[in-house]
Amino acid sequence: MKKFMDSAWAMRLLALVCALVLFAYVNSLKSSHNTSILTNSSSKTTLTSNRKVTINAPLELNVNSTKYFVTGYPENVKVTIEGPAALVTTTANTQNFKVYANLSDLSVGRHSVKVQVDGLNKELSYSLNQKYIHINIQPRRTATYKVRADFNKSNVAAGYEAGTARLGTSSVKVTGAVSEVSRVAKVVAVVNTVKNLQKSVNQQAMIEALDANGQTLNVVLTPSTTSVYIPIKQAATTKDVPVDLKASGKTSADTSYSFSTDTKSVTVTGTKAALAKLSSLPVDVDVSDVTSNTEKTVKVSTDDEDDISSVSPTSIKVKITVKSN
Repeated sequence: MKKFMDSAWAMRLLALVCALVLFAYVNSLKSSHNTSILTNSSSKTTLTSNRKVTINAPLELNVNSTKYFVTGYPENVKVTIEGPAALVTTTANTQNFKVYANLSDLSVGRHSVKVQVDGLNKELSYSLNQKYIHINIQPRRTATYKVRADFNKSNVAAGYEAGTARLGTSSVKVTGAVSEVSRVAKVVAVVNTVKNLQKSVNQQAMIEALDANGQTLNVVLTPSTTSVYIPIKQAATTKDVPVDLKASGKTSADTSYSFSTDTKSVTVTGTKAALAKLSSLPVDVDVSDVTSNTEKTVKVSTDDEDDISSVSPTSIKVKITVKSN
């Protein structure tokens, strides 16, 4: 054994084994290092991946709104932001930035103004779908107008009619450019009704300011809505009916009364159905204090008649004849 270990072949074999072991160890370290690099690279790619999103952001105006009224600008502007995915997601959810146009140094008239963005993180880039807005700055005016209900009267069913509308507010404040407010011809609460309408309407209605041609004006209304009640009832018509004179009040058992009047008939107003049932109108003649022939003015009333709204005349002269039994 000692001779073998001292031989040249033994030394060569030992050197070969050591070389193989060292080679295997170095390869193992290299593989581990490469795997670590790939893992770190993948993680870094995940953390720094980019995202693009478009946000519909409200447009703010820097302007003296108590003195001027601005028209022509969009309510919102689309902003496309791009950058680290996590940062883009947070910004899209919170929208902690503003899109604005600075009008503070502009005078009355038409202008083209640059849209600006403030408050975005520096790591984000952005683009706007509208880089400039075209606006009109005018002196501001506020005026008060009466409001009335507006609806399609042709929707009321045949044989029915609409009564006087009742609104929750009688007047509104109209604010806008002087040129627009001066064009207001009327302010209406627009009521939507169905066809063949037979029932009263009770709804919340939008208020609009219209010019002489019925076109809606670009103004701000306060309030912008109101409640509206429109009574719908059977259409009233008239009919002439005779009066039916009847004694009322305290009467004596041994006394009888007869009545006559020069007014042979009266004109009553009511629904068609109610008038069809009415052949005469009862009129009470109070004889409590009557002891001899006399003439009295008697009130004619329709209070006891359903769906009868009025009568003409409202009083008649009645001759009372007293007879002892």
